Amino acid sequence: PVKPCLVDRSSAPPTPCLRMGCGNSNRRSHIVVIQDPRRQGIETCEPEFPAYWVTQDVSSPFHNIVECGTEEIRNVQDLVSRTMFSPGEVLPELKVEKLLRIEDSEMWSKYERSLEFLAQSRMAEDLPVTEIRTPHGGSLQEAPLTRKAAPPSFKQRLHLESNEAYLWHGTDRKSAENIIGSSFDMKRAGSVNAKALGRGAYFAEAASLSDKYTSKGPDGLHAMLLVRAALGRIYVETRYTRWRGGKLKRMISTTRLVHKGKYDSVLGDRKYAFNMDVREYVVANTNQLYPEYLVLYSRQEPSNVKRPSER
Repeated sequence: PVKPCLVDRSSAPPTPCLRMGCGNSNRRSHIVVIQDPRRQGIETCEPEFPAYWVTQDVSSPFHNIVECGTEEIRNVQDLVSRTMFSPGEVLPELKVEKLLRIEDSEMWSKYERSLEFLAQSRMAEDLPVTEIRTPHGGSLQEAPLTRKAAPPSFKQRLHLESNEAYLWHGTDRKSAENIIGSSFDMKRAGSVNAKALGRGAYFAEAASLSDKYTSKGPDGLHAMLLVRAALGRIYVETRYTRWRGGKLKRMISTTRLVHKGKYDSVLGDRKYAFNMDVREYVVANTNQLYPEYLVLYSRQEPSNVKRPSER
């Protein structure tokens, strides 16, 4: 049975904290309201912050940036290396130079509530929420690569009853800093991908894919976010587009799909649409996302491969 209040299961020792000021209530919040009657009347409780966070005081809002130590850097580096996946392509070497953990009481409280919603609304369904199948053929899909490749301490944090996973999000430094300060802006999300799967925030299970959407900062480092995502029931799309009335139309709108309540996120498989053996995830509800780590890294280009155009 699902507990009414979900707490993080990790108990890693705390690391030094760099205070960056308190959060406030003036943040923009672009939320998809999910019209699902099963989500009515779900009880919530006071937030319980992850045990490995430095900040545990619930008496006042906080937004702290923690500079991570050697062990946490090693874990994230391992996850980066194990998710550098792009068949037929010679990939660069990515080295984590600095790792910052975001401890934000307001964003976490909203995220934790989404975990509860998804767990309780999907628990009565016949198909386990972690089982990903295509909507028509019913073929079984693999779990997110980041979940399978995550170090044990990171796996222990995940709430599988909500189909939670760590996912990568590549962007420029300024955008990354905006996200960790005020969450994902769904009005702008998906603009780089031409909103191939509709409006939403786009994520990759392969660090190699997210790396292609980054740009070098003034210090020579690139930025990626390692985001906790409550994926819930996942809709699988493989075609992306189709011809209708002489025009190429998008197959689905993630926002509209989530509005109906049957699904909570979208998995796009690029193999059939773009001949790329990589997958991406789209989440339309910003409360289902918690950008926990800002990863600053250097990249060593392969000598015989040119980097794709930066956005």
